Amino acid sequence: MSPLQRKRLLRISCTIIVCVLLWVVFAPGRGLYHLRQQKKHIAMLNAERQMLTQQNDEITKDIERLRNDQEYLEQVAREEHGMLRENEIVFDFSRKKKEE
Repeated sequence: MSPLQRKRLLRISCTIIVCVLLWVVFAPGRGLYHLRQQKKHIAMLNAERQMLTQQNDEITKDIERLRNDQEYLEQVAREEHGMLRENEIVFDFSRKKKEE
């Protein structure tokens, strides 16, 4: 091989190697870039799952308290739903806002 042919072969080989490396990094659906994005997405989903599991546990505890604790049930009924006991009257002394 002549020096010119070797130089061309080296350029072609380098170009092919660079193209292959770029394909490995940026291949749609399989490249390292896609893999990194998928790992970030999985981490985000795991954090969301953990938060939802915690909320589910809190709601389950709240349901159990509502089923078993009559005082808590009465407190929730009064505070969140404005319910009253029998023969109970509520006087509202708060000032009403004037509508303009």
